[in-house]
Amino acid sequence: MKEQEKLKEMLSKMIDETEKKKIHNSEDLIKKLISELSNSEPLAKYTHSHVIAK
Repeated sequence: MKEQEKLKEMLSKMIDETEKKKIHNSEDLIKKLISELSNSEPLAKYTHSHVIAK
């Protein structure tokens, strides 16, 4: 459940930034989501740098 709450918070932040015009198009949104997910601890195991480090 904790992971779901983090994802919910992240998506809420993305919606807020879109409404405030900080995110202008879908490409910006995708880049921001990738950045946020890459920094997310539960998903860190899927990032390229972590896989290479093993």
